[in-house]
Amino acid sequence: MQNKVYLDQDGIIVIDTHGDQDEESVEQMGHDVENLITEQRKLGRPALIIDNLMDLGNVGPDARKLVVQLAGRLDYDRAVMIGKGGLMRFGTNLMLRATGKSYKIRFMENETEARKWLHG
Repeated sequence: MQNKVYLDQDGIIVIDTHGDQDEESVEQMGHDVENLITEQRKLGRPALIIDNLMDLGNVGPDARKLVVQLAGRLDYDRAVMIGKGGLMRFGTNLMLRATGKSYKIRFMENETEARKWLHG
């Protein structure tokens, strides 16, 4: 299945990530997210992001580095990465700290909680 980036009915930018990721796929998702953030800003709306990692495969070190760069550079208000498992939580939390924006980003295992936090 292919990655998908879209604006949902609640005005949240959703990133559905599927399978293995490389620099090219991460760059494309980053570009798509940036365009949606720009649209939200033009409408005076917050830029809220859910990155669904439930079907994530392997991510190489260069792609992980690019994720950190994008998370640090993009102009969002809040973002949540959704995934399962302690190892994913640990690795994701290390990446989040590296962005310098850990106060804006959370890792959660539940989409309902994620949506509540985004709107909180």
